[in-house]
Amino acid sequence: MSTVNHDLAIGMLDGYIKSMIDTQCSAVAVRASANTALLIFRTLSIISATEEAHYTERLRRVYERRQGRAA
Repeated sequence: MSTVNHDLAIGMLDGYIKSMIDTQCSAVAVRASANTALLIFRTLSIISATEEAHYTERLRRVYERRQGRAA
């Protein structure tokens, strides 16, 4: 796993979390893009299964909060 690619992937995933929190962004669009990125990063072994699970859960919790549901 390339450190540069890994750092870039983590930075992008953190950006998706920030975009999900931003009420100016569409939560559905951000979630779809983030899930696609997670799939690609995991398939290419840029992130580990543990990291994928971590970001998937963070995105789910933030999305649920944006939708007015308890996370």
